[in-house]
Amino acid sequence: MTVRQISFLFLFLLSLSSFGAPLSMQTAKAMDGLIPKYEPVQHISSNPNLYVSAENPLFKNYFSGPMVIEVIVIDPDIQRLDQAYGEPIVTVNGKRLRMAQGTDGNWYGYFADRNQAIAAANTAALDGKGLNFGSFCDSNSIFSPKAGVDYSDTRGFTIARGGFGSISYAHNGGSKITSSSLPICTNIIGTLTSSQMEHVIRENKTLNTNVNGFAANAVYEDVWPVIQLYDFSAIPTPVTIDYQKGGGDQIVNLIFDRIPSNLIKVYTNRPDFPPGAQVQGDLLDPQLNIDPTSEDSWTWGASMTNSSVYYMAFDRNGQPDADGTPAMQNLIGNLTTFMFNHNGKVTENPAPQGVLVAKQQSNGIQTLFKDSQGLLRTQSISARSIPVTALEIESDAGIFGSYDASGIADSVILNNAPRDKSFTVTYNDRTYSVIVKYHDAKLVIGYPP
Repeated sequence: MTVRQISFLFLFLLSLSSFGAPLSMQTAKAMDGLIPKYEPVQHISSNPNLYVSAENPLFKNYFSGPMVIEVIVIDPDIQRLDQAYGEPIVTVNGKRLRMAQGTDGNWYGYFADRNQAIAAANTAALDGKGLNFGSFCDSNSIFSPKAGVDYSDTRGFTIARGGFGSISYAHNGGSKITSSSLPICTNIIGTLTSSQMEHVIRENKTLNTNVNGFAANAVYEDVWPVIQLYDFSAIPTPVTIDYQKGGGDQIVNLIFDRIPSNLIKVYTNRPDFPPGAQVQGDLLDPQLNIDPTSEDSWTWGASMTNSSVYYMAFDRNGQPDADGTPAMQNLIGNLTTFMFNHNGKVTENPAPQGVLVAKQQSNGIQTLFKDSQGLLRTQSISARSIPVTALEIESDAGIFGSYDASGIADSVILNNAPRDKSFTVTYNDRTYSVIVKYHDAKLVIGYPP
């Protein structure tokens, strides 16, 4: 089994009889207690040779906003690196998706909605940061990375390092990109960025350059990965990915739309928390899974009066990425444009009963430091804005944890936290309480009878 055949389902670790039912099964309340977390188990693609990153029964195959979809053909009939094959024919709603062979022998293609990609790219002020989709070209471009390859079936495409007459917001004199301003790209190289401009596919496979095989040239390597853009704006839009393999088509059906609210859930590792406990929470939301190849990170300023949200403020090791740079763009005003409904925004009331019971802390997914008052902040988010981060627990999982690999969470219960006090967290228009409880234990000396 290859790694890219795996998508994710989730199951409870703890008994529902002890801690309640999933949120979708609970009676609606003004405030719900958090309930047990999910962990990933393997799920095999529904086709033998076609993998589509958004195929996930847990999320009913929905995708939304500026999510990038990865398509992989894993076919032993066309997998050798030293043999030239015809490119596998893959379509998206009947339009050709161009595929390129990686050094693992598999064939890769990436696509997204054109309008969403443009909207996201217009928030990316720096190369290699934030929601940078690379540099844009029109579908009528004469540019070709390799003989016989064009992107005329798309509604535009992006290339990873600019050049070839393409445009990007970061290199467009501050002018926003529009669907009508995409340029006709040519085969004249022009000026490339020294490192990858695009930042929403961070761990793509390298191309097969074997001259006896796929024979990717230097131009293809310069522009890879290419994100092919289509128009899914008439939501809800059914999206059909079809691998036309001899012997029978292999098909995956997706839905491009706002994510149904009942598919978005919050879980934690326990129903209540004693003093000193790590508050480990899991957030299930496929729309936060922008990059299908690497773990996505989202950071919120969770203040109820001044909320904010940032993509990739920190890398997957918790080190500053956009944080402290002009790329640290507050996306709170873009959530509606990006097709978020009630999701995407986190707020926290740290003391609903007037007593603080928890504090923020640095861990392996976010880096905090003390301000002049001894409160913890990031380089861009003040302590009073309550910075919290969630990191995708595996690439393409759609589930995000507030804790690092050692179990250290963003928030920890104070050692002197009083019994039955709480703080609350709101996401997707539901408010959850983190309650402090003391638990009695019985010590029995000697052996049982």
